Amino acid sequence: MARTGFYDKSQDLYLPKDSNTWADLTGGWDTYTGWYQTLSVSTELEFTTNIIDFGYAHTVFPLIIITALKDGNTTQSAFYGDDYPEILIEAGNQSDLSDAVSTTMTRTASPEFTSLGSKRYYRVTVTINSGINTSPNGMRGINISLLTDAIDETVEQFNTATYDDGSTATRTIPLQKEYSAISFVGITPRSTITDTVVTGVSSDGSSVIYYVTNGYVNTGYFVGDTGSTSVTTSTITTVPLVRLVSTAAQSFTVQVYKPNTAEECDVIADAYIRGLPPVAMDENGNVIRLA
Repeated sequence: MARTGFYDKSQDLYLPKDSNTWADLTGGWDTYTGWYQTLSVSTELEFTTNIIDFGYAHTVFPLIIITALKDGNTTQSAFYGDDYPEILIEAGNQSDLSDAVSTTMTRTASPEFTSLGSKRYYRVTVTINSGINTSPNGMRGINISLLTDAIDETVEQFNTATYDDGSTATRTIPLQKEYSAISFVGITPRSTITDTVVTGVSSDGSSVIYYVTNGYVNTGYFVGDTGSTSVTTSTITTVPLVRLVSTAAQSFTVQVYKPNTAEECDVIADAYIRGLPPVAMDENGNVIRLA
């Protein structure tokens, strides 16, 4: 859907509107019939696409190619200047995008694409600088591709202890590749840890493993807490629990715990990472894949 411009069929260009009114058309019939827009003040030319239905919710990355030419000289490429073009990408799971989140990209201030998460509906708004001359910039077309082509890598036998600076319970693991969005991190522990199990003996002689210490609950609420004659603490060997905390462009962050005592610990593990490649706006204002 058009926003701030109009379509010139003779040139196949979407062009900016000027600010002239009927009062500006002085000088008789010749002035009226020979009038063509002029832009004495730099303005913006904006175009918003219809809402694009991707079919199902998915994390995607966009490729956006803008074809912009000069009004009156369609063999000449547009000259943007400043930080243009500006591309606004909106995404949501409601068909009217009432729940939309968005990211805005420009050539120099914010060229990198920021993932919008797993969404179904998308809309793109492209804004360019019109220029301030009698042959302003116009848009010939906008080619938009929403892609899900993933890249991946494996990190072998990383030791979280080597990423522990003692100031936090989290461990940030660096990656070789760069991602616009990491969609999956699978972690397989290679090493084991020692943990503690507390076992009680109930009045009927059966063993009960205590997941909550007796002193914190009232008697009678748990099978095995009444009439216990002994409590035994034993050490077991097991694998730790690894929780994914967050992801970044070239790293992921985890926490590692002992499953019974919830004490912080470390592990040697492998990881498989899958995500979308980095994309950014190039010097021509197009959004392209970087790797």
